[in-house]
Amino acid sequence: HRGRLSAAVAGGEAVLQVEGDASSQAYEGSYARELQGGRAGVRLSHKDGALGYNVSYARDFDGVLDGDAGVHVGIDEDGVYGKVTASREVGQGLGADYEASARFEIGEDRRLQLQHALKLSNKLGYAQLAHGSGEAPRLRVGYEFN
Repeated sequence: HRGRLSAAVAGGEAVLQVEGDASSQAYEGSYARELQGGRAGVRLSHKDGALGYNVSYARDFDGVLDGDAGVHVGIDEDGVYGKVTASREVGQGLGADYEASARFEIGEDRRLQLQHALKLSNKLGYAQLAHGSGEAPRLRVGYEFN
């Protein structure tokens, strides 16, 4: 069985979902709305005896910076996380894309994971330099069809 209710509340959307059968049930409630030029959300869930949660905020900075950019930050049952993206035309058909992400796990491991990548591309192909926690830097070169 599955059920879903949604309603507009205080300028956002509240959603309640229920799913289950005779052996197990899952519940999830969420609320999301536009806030300060971005989108904020909160989600609580219960499934198989485990409590889950996520609180996040995402915002695009298109038009604010020279190019496209965005940020997404949050916290969930596994830890704190964030992601920054940016892209722009550098000139003469050359584009640049950058992405960085981080997660700090708050469990017993308390592990920090960082990753970032820079990609330069034109109509002939691309070169991407990527690096992450515990990894050697990697260079990928290739071509794409648009």
